[in-house]
Amino acid sequence: MKGSGMLAVNGEGFTLIEVIISLAILSITFVTIITAFNKTAVTAANDAVITTAVMMAQEQSAAAGLYGFPAPGETGWTEDARYPRYTYRRSVTATPYENARLVSVDVSHDGKQVFKLEQYLIK
Repeated sequence: MKGSGMLAVNGEGFTLIEVIISLAILSITFVTIITAFNKTAVTAANDAVITTAVMMAQEQSAAAGLYGFPAPGETGWTEDARYPRYTYRRSVTATPYENARLVSVDVSHDGKQVFKLEQYLIK
């Protein structure tokens, strides 16, 4: 059927409008799926940054207690070779109690603070 605007499929046919509408629906579906995949990848990357920052903060807080009772003071931003692009700063604050110190660890990733952990250490 020449010029009828029909595409032949097993003797049956689809009009050009039906084909265009089907392609539009498929395009919208693919764009939605790709957008969801991209958001999932970004969220997973952010979660990995936070998880690493929490782990670093816990490590540094534990180290403050393991290597002797820390004297009050603050360290500058320090890099750890095991965690590229991360830095941490640990500060120890005296408390009204003789046998306790407040240990605070800030962790940053690419210069942006990501996590802060504060714990009391008791001798």
